[in-house]
Amino acid sequence: MAPLRSRSVPTPVADGMRRLMRRLGLRYGAADFVVGPGGGWTFLEVNPCGQWDWIQGATGLPVAEAIADDLQGAT
Repeated sequence: MAPLRSRSVPTPVADGMRRLMRRLGLRYGAADFVVGPGGGWTFLEVNPCGQWDWIQGATGLPVAEAIADDLQGAT
């Protein structure tokens, strides 16, 4: 497996994911991307039942907190 790194998502990628999520009627989805050597982002898939806990453990990103905030209407 390639090393995992957290990155800031470019605005066009984030905007595109928001549009896709709205069109699919999804509130949550685990999206997979590959970031190439030149920095280009390639979308692979979005899984509405995707696992996320391992990402939190591997990167330290507060995924559970973000999901809880969304469920409570804080975002």
